[in-house]
Amino acid sequence: MLAMALWFVTAALLPELAREFALVPGQQALLSSAVQIGFVAGALTFAISGLPDRFDPRRVLAISATLAAAANCLQLMLDPGGIAAVIARFAVGFLLAGVYPVGMKIVVGWGIRDRGLLVGIVVGALTFGTAMPFVFSWIGQADWRSVVLVSSSLAAAGALLVLLVQLGPHH
Repeated sequence: MLAMALWFVTAALLPELAREFALVPGQQALLSSAVQIGFVAGALTFAISGLPDRFDPRRVLAISATLAAAANCLQLMLDPGGIAAVIARFAVGFLLAGVYPVGMKIVVGWGIRDRGLLVGIVVGALTFGTAMPFVFSWIGQADWRSVVLVSSSLAAAGALLVLLVQLGPHH
């Protein structure tokens, strides 16, 4: 769930971004909430389209994580107070809907009786992953650009690693 490091990047960096770019509260709220709105839109799109059921879910997850990492890197080039940055954060959320639920789909293919445990492990990994940007920001007070690059790199690494995972016998 390395890609989930992208979820709260903006929230973790908001104080620094607000100082550097003089973001007003409305701009801060848009940047933070765009990921959640994007995730809802993405979850509905992935569910209605059935993409994770029609294609290899590992590839769906890998492509989603890679594109989410790229969208996250756009923060380095965009004005955080502009609409393009909000759209990029929306895209991150949309694409993470191809990571978290699809990751659950992959994991539950490994068991029948212990699916609760498997889902619990994924939710724990999600929680850990979403906390990473706060940890990166806190350790050594890293520059916000470094946090964006590290979280994007983790997502890209997760995209590669999922391709090494075999689908379970109950897929």
